[in-house]
Amino acid sequence: MRTHLTILAASAAFVVSGLAGCGGTPQDAANLAAGAAATPTGSLTPPSEQDTTWMKEIHQVNLAEIQAGRLGESKGTTKEIKSVGKMLVDDHTKLDSQVTQVASRLGIELPSSPNKDQKELMKKLEGASGKDFDTMWLKGMTKGHEQAIEATKKEVSDGSSQVVTTLAKAAQPQLEDHLNALRKAQGG
Repeated sequence: MRTHLTILAASAAFVVSGLAGCGGTPQDAANLAAGAAATPTGSLTPPSEQDTTWMKEIHQVNLAEIQAGRLGESKGTTKEIKSVGKMLVDDHTKLDSQVTQVASRLGIELPSSPNKDQKELMKKLEGASGKDFDTMWLKGMTKGHEQAIEATKKEVSDGSSQVVTTLAKAAQPQLEDHLNALRKAQGG
């Protein structure tokens, strides 16, 4: 039993250490650590359908935003787009590491690629250039972040897994920061 708790605490420490990079508060980190340390591996409450849905959706968002961020860095025509693109790559890579860690711990199988709409947007972005790219990229990233924020708010209010809701609470401010940066890059 002690070995299981040690492994679980080490796993939680990994996720907790990354929460700071996702806008998590010290209280979020403490809640996640307390929940992980108090719950032996064999007695984790199975995630609800809401928890599972959010984990899968946010993983797909992360995959799409990392890819889109790279496109923004390389094809954007303004320093703002290039900067926001880099931020998306960095932050969504960190968040996805935490999501995959928690999903593995909870036995949630995550999709291997972005969803159909996200793939279609990436294809359009890959074919665009110049100001057309900038406009399409900003519009697509803004819409994607608005949807991700709504899904995250739903997880925070309706989720049942303490580990998943804590991760959602930590991700929400960062997603909102991204949305603000995207709106600023659009000029408002």
